Amino acid sequence: MAKIKYRIIFLFSILFILSVSVNCVKVYAAVKAGHKAAVKKFDSNTVKNLRLFSKVYALIKNDYIKKEPSKKLMFGAIEGMISTLDPHTYFLTPSEFRQMKSETSGEFTGIGVKISVRKGYVVIISPIDGSPAANAGIKAGDVIEKINGISTYHMNIMKAVKLLHGKVGTSVTLLINRKGFKKPKIFVLTREKIMLKSVTYMILPNHVGYVRISSFQEHTNSQLLKALKIISIKEHGIKGLILDLRNNPGGLLNQAVKVCSDFIKSGVIVYTKGRIKSQDVKYYALGNQIQPDYPIAVLVNAGTASAAEITSGSLQAHKRAIIVGTKTFGKGSVQTIFTLPDDAGMGLTTAFYFLPNGVSVQDTGVIPNFYVHSSKDFIFVKPLRKLREVDLMHHFKNPESKNIANREKDKYKTFNIYFKKDNQFRFAYELLKSWNVIKNTGAKLN
Repeated sequence: MAKIKYRIIFLFSILFILSVSVNCVKVYAAVKAGHKAAVKKFDSNTVKNLRLFSKVYALIKNDYIKKEPSKKLMFGAIEGMISTLDPHTYFLTPSEFRQMKSETSGEFTGIGVKISVRKGYVVIISPIDGSPAANAGIKAGDVIEKINGISTYHMNIMKAVKLLHGKVGTSVTLLINRKGFKKPKIFVLTREKIMLKSVTYMILPNHVGYVRISSFQEHTNSQLLKALKIISIKEHGIKGLILDLRNNPGGLLNQAVKVCSDFIKSGVIVYTKGRIKSQDVKYYALGNQIQPDYPIAVLVNAGTASAAEITSGSLQAHKRAIIVGTKTFGKGSVQTIFTLPDDAGMGLTTAFYFLPNGVSVQDTGVIPNFYVHSSKDFIFVKPLRKLREVDLMHHFKNPESKNIANREKDKYKTFNIYFKKDNQFRFAYELLKSWNVIKNTGAKLN
């Protein structure tokens, strides 16, 4: 089995970009006969169950009222089997697999939304900046009740993706429900080629820089370094940085490691533990830290997931940044992607990842140093008021659940502040602006 040289973090359930979603993922190509485990001797129970499957397949092929293609039946059987597992194990048809590969490069065709399934409904995690969905007013927390007149209730996530995808210039009609709507509203969107620029920035007063990373794509770190260089030159040095990872569903693991390495001199960034030894891997800082030790405030919320949780959690664990916002999504499992026969693909959960301090974010998320709520946080229509890993069907519990209670009581300060505008951003800016004053008081922020 040949191992491809890059790893992806794929938060498949929430990323319409097909991940984006991407989690801690190792990418493999299963060649020839497929995965080595497939040739292991089956036990008697397995043989018995395979006979049962064979009998059902034969009955459908021979006696069902209409003739069904073999591939349709097999794909359906595989999807049904996978649906009994955790929410991040998935099957990809050949077209879906091709789409996933192309989208990790930062480009795809569609309306530009990140979606998931919550209690049977397709929901919007967030629209992509500048996309047809964002321009039409689609918001985080919107529930898609119908796509082109087809109900999404209990719809497979990949079927929803397929319906939302299409040729450039074609339209798709969504029936959207939202908190505050008296009844669902129709949105007609025109599909476009979405170019994902993952890094945007601006310069704030008092030599404070602001950088938003919307997802971790192939060129994220180079874009980040370019942004920081421009800010530094224009401001004659950066005295503080706001790193905005809100609604960032993940991306390429190697980019998350590179971003952390820009600020962390040495040590472990993240490590994984699985059932088999080959899944136990440590990722270290690359040793090329080039940013000065200015203070950093990282903004997070319930839409911060996977690679973004690694970045925020690792910066926090290394005491390199203060985390501001609300608990993150809680996606702490690792998927290995296999290339299957007929160019299909599969993402199989094989391990958990852990932050440098040994903490798993699975099910619990990254805990902010300062809890600050915002009007921009997720607001789902009832009963879809929130969406985090813990809300997904078949989700894994935190592998270190015995320690969670102590984490919840943690040493971090809690500020339940509510402003009309983006108070998370405002709080982070005021914190950085006053950093030297706070430091001089002897207060410990980490």
